[in-house]
This record gives sequence, C-alpha cells and structure tokens, in this order.
Amino acid sequence: MRLKLNIYYSMLSCCLFLACTSPTESDPVPDIDEKAELDESIAAKIPHVYITTDGGVAITSKDDYVNAEVSINGNSVQADLDKKKTRIKGRGNSTWFFPKKPYRLKLDENASIFGLPVAKDWVLLANYQDYTLMCNGIAMKVGQQLSMPFSNSIVPVDVTLNGQYLGNYMLTQQVEVKSSRINIGDDGVLLEMDTYFDEEFKFKSAALQLPMMIKAPDIESDAQFNSIKKEFEDFEKLLVDSKFPNNGYGNLFDKQQLVNYLILNTLVGNMEINHPKSTYIHKKANGKYTMGPIWDFDSAFGHDDGLKTYFNYVDIALLRDTDNRLGSKFFKIFMKDPEVVQHYKTTWTNYKNNKLDALLTYIEEYAASIRESKKQDFAIWKFGSNDLPTAKKDMKIFLRKRANFIDNYIKTLR
Repeated sequence: MRLKLNIYYSMLSCCLFLACTSPTESDPVPDIDEKAELDESIAAKIPHVYITTDGGVAITSKDDYVNAEVSINGNSVQADLDKKKTRIKGRGNSTWFFPKKPYRLKLDENASIFGLPVAKDWVLLANYQDYTLMCNGIAMKVGQQLSMPFSNSIVPVDVTLNGQYLGNYMLTQQVEVKSSRINIGDDGVLLEMDTYFDEEFKFKSAALQLPMMIKAPDIESDAQFNSIKKEFEDFEKLLVDSKFPNNGYGNLFDKQQLVNYLILNTLVGNMEINHPKSTYIHKKANGKYTMGPIWDFDSAFGHDDGLKTYFNYVDIALLRDTDNRLGSKFFKIFMKDPEVVQHYKTTWTNYKNNKLDALLTYIEEYAASIRESKKQDFAIWKFGSNDLPTAKKDMKIFLRKRANFIDNYIKTLR
C-alpha cells in the first residue's frame, strides 16, 4: 500500500527545440540495455472516475454542457470526491473527433482532487492517439523537474460514463487563470499561439504574423483588446530590431523559462511548437512574458502520424534553418542571444546530470501502475500497440538518444 501511495504522490508532486542548426556530426549512441518488462511489485489498480449524466443523455458537443454527477474511487489513493454535482462536455481540437473522446468537467463547487489545489474545472485526457498512455504524463514530469511555472499534475485513472467503461484517461487541471492554477492575477495576460486561430479574441502580430489568441482576461472592450495587442507587438518589435539582442528585450521576457521550454520540447521531440500549436505565453501585470504553461504532447516522442507509431527516432533539431513555419521563426530568434545560449548549455548539463535518471525511473513506475488499465483500454479501442512493456522500453531509449543528440548540439553552440 505504501508503495502505491508513493507512486501517486510522486505523480502529483513531480507529476527543447534546438535553434538554427543541427550538429554536423553525432557521437554514436551507446548500447542501451533496457528491459521490456514491468515491475509487478508496483500496485496496478489506479483510481476510477464514475460519471452519470442526468437522464443518461449522451455527450455530443464541445460547446454545450450536460448536467451530471461524478464520484471517484481512489483505490486507496485519497480522492476526496463522492457524488459531486458537475457539468460535462467534450473538449479538444482534432482529439474530439477520435472514437475515444476527451472531456471537461465543471463541478458545481470547488473541490480538491488527489490533494491538488481546489478548482471547479478539470480535464479528462483520452490519449486515443497515444496508445502508450504515457506521453503527456512524462512530458509534464519534465516540466515539473525544470520548475516550469504551472506545469500540470497528471493522474492516470479509469473512466466509466453512464455505466459504460471507457478505458484509461489522465485526470489533470484545466488551463485557466485563477489563484490555484495559472496565478497571474486579475490584470495578467494568458496568450496562446496556435494555427487553429479559433478563439473569439485574436490577432496576427504585426512583425512576425504570429497567430495570437487571448485566453485571459475576458475581453470587455475594444480598448482592452487593443492594449493587450499593442503591448505584445511592442515586445515583438524588439525581436526584429537590428540591435537585438542588445536592446533590453530581456527586461520584458524571461530568458531562463524560454530555455526550459526549448529543452523540454527538444528532449521529447515535440514538433507542435513549430507550427505553432498549443504554445502558451503568460505575463503578470508589469511582469515579463514567460513561456508556458506547457500543453499537448500527443504528437511528441517520435510520433509518426502516417504509420500511427511512436518512438520513430530522428537525429534532427526541431528548429532548423530551412524551417520557415511561424513558430520556428519565433523561437530561432532567441538563439541569436549569447546569454540564452549560455543558459541553454548550463541548464541542459544540470538537468542531464541531476534529473534525467529520475525521469527514467518515473517512466518505469508510471508504466507499471497502468499495466492492467492499459490491457482493459486496448480491449475496447484496439488502436496501436498493446505491448506496454516494449513501449516503456522504447520511450526510455528514445529519450536517451535525444539526450545524446542535445549533448552533441550544445557543442556546436557559440
């Protein structure tokens, strides 16, 4: 029992894009002896979320909530949720159109789940495309290891909706501005760069044509919208200024958190920010623009959309000279700053020496904890591979190879 609790508390408490050029030569990756087996000493009965909609009505919309009741059987993990009134709707962009649907819960009253800060809004990630059922959880763990602000906690759960078992999900926090989540204050700003460009309040930035959407605050006037737009574009002007980086742009932008953001995304091979997609930037009033919170790693970890497989390793930088997508253009600018380059070298070396092994251990624990849930999930959806031991092994090998790649890359930085 103690071992099971320790695993979940680890998930809750702990639960990279290279710029410009890639290395001209790569050192050979040492032989990696990873075992394709799971630790059966780790408890494999994860919490179970039960949702019953009023009248058993189906959830068919991302826009319209349905009234419901939710309970969680923590299976010896404290959940603090029993027959709570809630509303539920679909969520996601492309993920909403998969057979296995993701959902958003809005409780009638604030509640703490699994000891997390109280909130009404919670998310159930379906991970239909990610047949490993681990990618978002492992990426969030890296974000927490790097002390990236507002990185989500991930708890693997089973979900039953209206008496029908739906498989393995991840319960996590909604991306929202509030004191217990993205704590940037009432006057703070949360922006999202995303080529979907589908929010009500949005603009294409003047200098780089970035697809910027205003997630918070709620816009109440044209003057408020124009003020937020102008403030970002004034910062953006510094990035394309001939004096960059010697023009004080760092007074408006957190360089260290940018480096953390790039290292994370490079390590896990997340191509999404090149578009960009799900790329958040937040700012407190009179504070600096800061990358994050991190979100959405379904297409990371060597995912090949055509082959529908993960861990297809490519020894390549994510931000390449030849890549002219909007996200790539934005991030490549910062690697022209020697201070950012130095932060990158130091941060990566410290992370690899002090945190990478813990990440690989976490993968072992996470995989072992969902081994029974994974079998049940595959029995329903039959998508991808049902070989969790090999997926766990391949994920660790993939990350070791990416780490080796970054080692070589930083040798080329000046």
